[in-house]
Amino acid sequence: MKALVSWPTFSSHPRRKEPQISLRHIASLATTELCDSNALLLTKGDVRVLPPIFNIYGHRRAFSGPIVTVKVFEDNVLVRELLESPGDGRVLIIDGGGSMRCALLGGNLAQIAQNMGWAGILVNGCIRDVDEINGCDVGVRALASHPQKSYKKRVGEKHVPVNIGGIIIHDGEWLYADSDGILISKTELSI
Repeated sequence: MKALVSWPTFSSHPRRKEPQISLRHIASLATTELCDSNALLLTKGDVRVLPPIFNIYGHRRAFSGPIVTVKVFEDNVLVRELLESPGDGRVLIIDGGGSMRCALLGGNLAQIAQNMGWAGILVNGCIRDVDEINGCDVGVRALASHPQKSYKKRVGEKHVPVNIGGIIIHDGEWLYADSDGILISKTELSI
């Protein structure tokens, strides 16, 4: 006589709405193909290539989405506030002034970003908890890792233009990232 096996079923948390992420944000278009197909936009400055200064972290190696900006310096309170809001496949760009003295993103915030549906995070500064971040289904780019946490003074600005590697980036523009590099576009791109 065969024993009946009852497999457990899993459901999402009853009070938490699961984020809806478009597949285009998970399977990002290749930056090389986007450059080749949009050469005129590159020439006009509507598509810009960020300098190759960022390291790749996070489980998601390629990602894209509309940009949300935040400008902070060695303080990540505003970063947490933004990541706790629905991501809807967006990408958070954190202009930390390139500081190498503390981390602006750690494993807890990366997990929040994953849970809230953010496609990716770019940090012009440092991160910590690298192994935890690498286990999260979110794309992360940062200058380096640093073990020290940031201050908690709530100093900074949300939704303002930021300067990353000499490239001015605005809220609502688009970011495309993969192993070959990072593109910023004024509009959503196609091949």
